[in-house]
Amino acid sequence: MRFRSGGRTAGLPWRFRALGAAGALLMLSVACGTPDAGGDPDAARLRALADDILPEVETLAGLPARRPVALAVRSRGELEAFLVDELARQLPPERAEGLVRAYARLGLLPADYDLAPLLRSLLLEQVVGYYDPGRDTLYVLRDVESELVEAVLAHEIVHALQDQYQDLDSLTAANLERNDRATAAQAALEGHATLVMLEWQLGRLGLGSDALAALPDLSALGADALIAAAGLEMPALTEAPRILRESLLFPYVGGLSWVQARLRAGEARAAPLGGRMPVSTEQVLHGAAGGPSGTGPHGSPARLAFGAPPDGWDVVYAGDLGELEIRIWLEERLGASASAFSSAAAAAAAAGWHGDAVRLLEGPGGEALVWGTAWDDAAEAREFAAAARRALAAAGDGGAARTRAGRAGGRTGGRVTEVRVATDGPVPLVTVVDQPAGTEAVRFAGPEPVE
Repeated sequence: MRFRSGGRTAGLPWRFRALGAAGALLMLSVACGTPDAGGDPDAARLRALADDILPEVETLAGLPARRPVALAVRSRGELEAFLVDELARQLPPERAEGLVRAYARLGLLPADYDLAPLLRSLLLEQVVGYYDPGRDTLYVLRDVESELVEAVLAHEIVHALQDQYQDLDSLTAANLERNDRATAAQAALEGHATLVMLEWQLGRLGLGSDALAALPDLSALGADALIAAAGLEMPALTEAPRILRESLLFPYVGGLSWVQARLRAGEARAAPLGGRMPVSTEQVLHGAAGGPSGTGPHGSPARLAFGAPPDGWDVVYAGDLGELEIRIWLEERLGASASAFSSAAAAAAAAGWHGDAVRLLEGPGGEALVWGTAWDDAAEAREFAAAARRALAAAGDGGAARTRAGRAGGRTGGRVTEVRVATDGPVPLVTVVDQPAGTEAVRFAGPEPVE
């Protein structure tokens, strides 16, 4: 999920990261402050721990250090003060409003949902340590049990090493406008760090990497089951809407599964950087090789772009969902209904995704949402279109179905929905339009593929 302000998009801030891991560790990473001066005994102990851990982490990560890893400690009070200032800077009301309105129109968030309190609560519930690529420094909180600090160091040192080989700040900036691609990149980085951390922990227990291979696929559990299985107490995360829970945990759990899948496929043990990085959550979900030159059913997605909005309509939000969030949308819209639609059916309907673009407009009569999706072939497009119609009808957005020239939709509650299928272009397209009743004469064109 991404935040939009004016013509610039920013995601759940790159450093506001949730870590899901087997055992009882869930931390959120943030960035603040500058390295501590010498003479701090806590910093000295931290350095000794890091020096002890670094050689093994370098080997497990496949990333020999090119320079020393800078370390610093921070008090919880310093962290909380930072969070208040940073959240106010990164998430002003106008920036979050467009995202909330668009996801509310999709049925994924309450219309009046306030993101800032949730993010602040999440960050304060379990924060332990974080790597700041902007300052090239790894920070750890004071007065934390040494066992937990060691695990945090193992994970965050991997990020410090990744940053020495690929500038993480530049990677973030390059993906600001591309929600799904940013999630995929984050999954590669976090999955890699999580794998190394778990292998390091197993090594300390006298177990080999085969013990990790024997673990079940954590990504199949889902966010709620994972939190419960780990014995974590995170009320803010547990009570958050599912789209937030799943998207916050996916980079860690889904990313771990992706890294393991690549190893099982025979890839060399190397960091998922550069051309090895996935470019969509589709690739992460299916364990596919990454990189912008990827081909085949899980290759690089088509890029879709909208033209100018109709006269009198302004763009409130623009972004994309990707296969992960489309799965969640279908499950949320149909899973709680009286239909027999299952998670497996949602996954099947979302598979074959080949790109999407969504935007929310405001004009005469209220809001209009236009969501265009590209698919691998005509059969995949028709399968998703059928699922989308059921999803809209199940949520009350589509009443009596109407079909004409490949279109279907409905009218209810003062709104009109339409699902268009077009299979005669360079890629099959399905476009969902949700607009106020009485504005049917306005032609909301879906996005078109671009080079």
